[in-house]
Amino acid sequence: MIVFIIPLLIFLIYALPTVIPIWRSYRYRKSLSVKIPGDEGLPLFGIIFKLGRTPESMPKRALELAKESADKGETILKMWIMHDSMFIPLNGEAVQSAIESNEEITKGSDYDILEPWLGTGLLISTGDKWRSRRKMLTPTFHFSMLDGYVETMNRHAKVLIDIMEGRVGKVVDLFPLLKLCTLDIICEATMGKELGAQLDSHQPYVSSIAKLMVLDTNRQLLPHLWNKMGRWMTGWQKEHDECVKIAHDFTEKVIHERIELLARGEVESNKRAFLDLLITQRDNESLSMTDIREEVDTFMFEGHDTTTSGLSWTIWCLACHPEIQERVYEEVKEIFGDDLTRDVTRDDLGKMNYLERCIKEALRLFPPVPFALRQLQNDLLIGDHLVPKDASLVIAPWMIHRNEKIYANPHNFDPDNFLPERVTTRHPYDYIPFSAGPRNCIGQRFAMFEEKIVIAWIVRNFRIQTSSAFHSNSAVVEIILKPKDGVKVTLRRR
Repeated sequence: MIVFIIPLLIFLIYALPTVIPIWRSYRYRKSLSVKIPGDEGLPLFGIIFKLGRTPESMPKRALELAKESADKGETILKMWIMHDSMFIPLNGEAVQSAIESNEEITKGSDYDILEPWLGTGLLISTGDKWRSRRKMLTPTFHFSMLDGYVETMNRHAKVLIDIMEGRVGKVVDLFPLLKLCTLDIICEATMGKELGAQLDSHQPYVSSIAKLMVLDTNRQLLPHLWNKMGRWMTGWQKEHDECVKIAHDFTEKVIHERIELLARGEVESNKRAFLDLLITQRDNESLSMTDIREEVDTFMFEGHDTTTSGLSWTIWCLACHPEIQERVYEEVKEIFGDDLTRDVTRDDLGKMNYLERCIKEALRLFPPVPFALRQLQNDLLIGDHLVPKDASLVIAPWMIHRNEKIYANPHNFDPDNFLPERVTTRHPYDYIPFSAGPRNCIGQRFAMFEEKIVIAWIVRNFRIQTSSAFHSNSAVVEIILKPKDGVKVTLRRR
């Protein structure tokens, strides 16, 4: 008898509280969206089995479904995944009303997984809180402020070059090295703190950030972690809480140290960090210590993982296309000559036009944030279709950027896609790696500066080679879009 009682108890305690709201929500949303084309899949489960729930299968299958819909002439795709109805515009014109809306700025529930760490900072907040924070923080990334970060980017890029120098002639995975470099850069730019991650990758803070990314991805993809009890029973919650505490303790310690330095006048005016703005504005903006920590943690997260993705994919593209890599090298050589040690200046960045096209093309193929969810607060007209309130609208650069009705040979790496004459033939929102509209990425100029500087340093010093095929390295979604096999290349000195 006990053999039957235990599974029944597990179902009543664990599964039933999850299944009932899923079923109710499914029936309600289906009644509202019946006229919108798309694959409804199985009752209750939707297309979860068709998509797969691995970081690799999901983006691949999503692209296949998008192509099927686009081939039928449809501009929006509907998906059912458990209790959630998702509506995905497939081109820039279709996504325009969502992107430009000042009302539909509420992020989807998937972002809740980041809240224990990031709180309700700029990434997750909505409504008046988001508007006031956005207005306060925008000046931090003005061109005049970005000049102060160029020296920081150069200095940490040179540490990366020194590390790579020891790997010449060997197959090396650049992904973890780039990740530590971007972490060093954003930590100093955000907090004014020398983290030294490239020289000590096993620090508790560095390790906790890396672990949080894995844990949060698993929570998003694995059904047994969707329920609070499942997270506790598997030990996920305990491990997650420990990592969050380490991250918060580090940030709070740095905030207190920075407050003391500013009070003593020991921070040079040209060395101001993002944190300094928050500290100096805390009285005017009524910011608590928790508010400051939320924004610092948010920029630490957004400012290193997305940039790592952009850098990694660009370098992979260049390694797999040596003729394009040589054009980048020739452009950089025109600027620096044979000088391998001079810092990249702001003026130099403006001359790197071909490199910028390469970066943009890599961001087209591999947008760091492939999917961004909005929870609709009102019914929204997308083309001829009325998408119902409370549904999840997915802004999907991953799908729009690979729509063959927009880009010829959309899976090929072709920097000429960003020649001015080609750009003008497309809808402005056919290319949205940093999103667009009111909720566009506040740090996109910072990211472009950083990627140009780091890549310029690398190609000046090394030829990057690989014998692997371009498409052999699958894209996987782990919060951001990353290469499944890393960036395994052989380095040769120039």
